[in-house]
Amino acid sequence: MTGADFVLLSLLLAAHYLGDFTPLATPGMRAAKDGQGSVGMIGVHAAVHATLVLLALAAVRVPWPLVLGSAAFELGAHFGVDWGRMKLGLRVPILRDPGQNPFWRLLGLDQLAHGVTLMAIAVWVR
Repeated sequence: MTGADFVLLSLLLAAHYLGDFTPLATPGMRAAKDGQGSVGMIGVHAAVHATLVLLALAAVRVPWPLVLGSAAFELGAHFGVDWGRMKLGLRVPILRDPGQNPFWRLLGLDQLAHGVTLMAIAVWVR
């Protein structure tokens, strides 16, 4: 891994943090991921992540066709992971209870899936 690769992956991971763990993830978005809101809000949340990926890639001067393709990939992948987590949580309520270990295991898998998606984007654009 080169220094440029490290910077790229760091920017993508920082973008993910911003999209999931700051006010960019609104209460409505969090509620939707828990099955208590509209699925459309999961789409809005995924669009926030796609925009952050776009900005991260543009910051390191990735060619625009790759930037746009990566943002589209992030939009679909992020929506799919969060929609799947929401559907699973609706079927298995313990997965929505932060007081239970299964919640944290599922959150870890969710974050792993998002991280693998970002690593795939980093490899594709290089």
